[in-house]
Amino acid sequence: MGEKSCGGCGMCCKLMGVTALAKPPHAWCGHFRKGAGCAIYADRPTACADFACYWLKSEGLGEEWRPDRARFILHREDQGRRMVVEVDPASPEAWRKAPYHATLRAWAARGAADGLTLNVLVGQRGFEIRPDRDIDLGLVRSFAA
Repeated sequence: MGEKSCGGCGMCCKLMGVTALAKPPHAWCGHFRKGAGCAIYADRPTACADFACYWLKSEGLGEEWRPDRARFILHREDQGRRMVVEVDPASPEAWRKAPYHATLRAWAARGAADGLTLNVLVGQRGFEIRPDRDIDLGLVRSFAA
């Protein structure tokens, strides 16, 4: 498999909040240009530069997992002990579709023995994916209006 690149994806530019740009979560960044990417890429904030898209880094995830196709971004938190699936609120059920849900469950099963967790965030609502079920955690965060 060749080297992956963001290309025209930009899903992180929509889903992630960036304090340095006063950019709220779930709103397109004003610097993102469809088909061209970030207009300030060379001078982007540290939060953007440090974001590690799991799809980009993982050789095992194919094009169907590219965030703009899957409608969610994957990233690690808590020193890699938590996988976060940040879902585009415009496609709130995207994570439940094939092949994603079955794969997420398999990852949860593999990581359970090591204390790893897999969380899905859809807007303000959170879920924990376990090997045998999904737990609705209810409202887990709020966003300033």
